[in-house]
Amino acid sequence: MLLNHAYPDIFSEPEAQLLASLLGPPITARSRSRVIRANVVLNQSLYLTRGMLGRYSLDRQGRRQFVGIQIVGDYFDIAAYLLKYLDHDIDALSPCEMRPTSHGQLDQIGLDRPDLYHKLWRISLIDASIDRYWIFRLGRLAGKARVANFLTEMFVRLYARGLCGTTYYELPLSQTDLAEINGMTSVHVNRLLGELRLDGLCTLSDGIVQLGNLAGLTRVGHYSPEYLYLAPEISAEVRGLLGLKVAPAERVAE
Repeated sequence: MLLNHAYPDIFSEPEAQLLASLLGPPITARSRSRVIRANVVLNQSLYLTRGMLGRYSLDRQGRRQFVGIQIVGDYFDIAAYLLKYLDHDIDALSPCEMRPTSHGQLDQIGLDRPDLYHKLWRISLIDASIDRYWIFRLGRLAGKARVANFLTEMFVRLYARGLCGTTYYELPLSQTDLAEINGMTSVHVNRLLGELRLDGLCTLSDGIVQLGNLAGLTRVGHYSPEYLYLAPEISAEVRGLLGLKVAPAERVAE
């Protein structure tokens, strides 16, 4: 997937082709293997072309807290270009393929094409917006709403990039993973998934989320996708699928 498909309102096809020409050979990672270790200096940034990644931090006893999920089309460690390292680990949640861009090449982009350099930081700001939304979810939503919100988010992010249809999507997470993402115990998550299934909203089995009532799932999760800064056409389509009204920004644009 080229960047103009991942971010169609940010990158043109020629810009995406130029950035793709700088990518190095594919790097593969096995499911549940370490991709980036916290506090290790990096000299390249990686673009995810296949699979799904999880970001997480550890407490002093080695217990994990997921802090993010990365999907195909993400430059998932570009922050390390300026920060030099990441303060958290990144693991493959499924078999993954990534392609690197050296930090020296990013330096050259900054000199030769400051417009592209600016756009790369724009997508980094979208990542930061997703991080803030995860804080909102954990801090404000509770129980079934929190789990429903997360499952709706993952549908929207995947659908917006053409990575799933409207009836199901792949989510290679265990119940333990879901518990860590939502700040709950595995027992609690299992009960809430059962409630979502009985309500006819969705089911999660063997890494597949079957969507029974997407608008209902959205309503239970109090979900709204503005924080993803989707292209206007995609945003309007997604909001229709979720049963949401047109966003204020979209009404102004019309």
